[in-house]
Amino acid sequence: MERTLRFGGTDATPLLADLYLPSRPPPHPLVLAASGGGWIRGDRASLAPWGRYLAKRGFAVASVDYRRATDGPAFPGNAKDIATALAYFHAEGAAHGVDPSRVALLGVSAGAHLGALVTLSDAFDAPRPRAFAGIYGVYDLMSHWQADLPRNTGPGVDKTERMIGCTPFDDPQRFHDGSPLRQITYDRALPIFLAWGRRDQDVAPEQSASFARALRQARYPVTVMELPDAAHLWFSEQDPDAEEGHSVRVAPALVEFLRQTLALPA
Repeated sequence: MERTLRFGGTDATPLLADLYLPSRPPPHPLVLAASGGGWIRGDRASLAPWGRYLAKRGFAVASVDYRRATDGPAFPGNAKDIATALAYFHAEGAAHGVDPSRVALLGVSAGAHLGALVTLSDAFDAPRPRAFAGIYGVYDLMSHWQADLPRNTGPGVDKTERMIGCTPFDDPQRFHDGSPLRQITYDRALPIFLAWGRRDQDVAPEQSASFARALRQARYPVTVMELPDAAHLWFSEQDPDAEEGHSVRVAPALVEFLRQTLALPA
């Protein structure tokens, strides 16, 4: 079953979620999903194949909106939108067949950045998820900004600058506060799943590798999948129910991670 609901925003600019529900009786563990798009583009509908795939395996999935940096900086409002979605399903999830005590965050690219930040930072007033899964995410804004410098041709071109509203040399603290890697502490440890491609030219593979290393140093249980032949975008562009592809390879490990962390019987 699929439906769209409003979880926040205003009448003029509502924040919506596409909710995919299993056919089995509720309550269901929930995967709250944030799509990618470089903080500027993107749409919650891009995760529809994953919503249906996971729903068939017993998970409710809510693919949610968040503010995009189309007309100006979006941070920290974009992260607050993810926090608002968490708070909504914590308070209202039972009415939609969701178990509010069993929620995981799933983020893709820019959505992985925001999901990881809300999971790890104390700056966002939201219930903590049980687990986080990040797919080729940006976890250190400074190093991502540096990696993008050769391809930027002038002011206003860099996506990180457009999203956060400045360069790291204008406001280093803002880049620190917006980087999940810099929010890791011993006292917030929870299970993490990270997947990325070694051939990614849009988000450096070292973003995920460094994040995983730091999480393990802080005693987080981390599951990683580095795909040697994968680039970017495959998670949103490839159906996990297809006969082959990178999504097909990652899907069983992701399902097992979610099943264990959200206590879903096999």
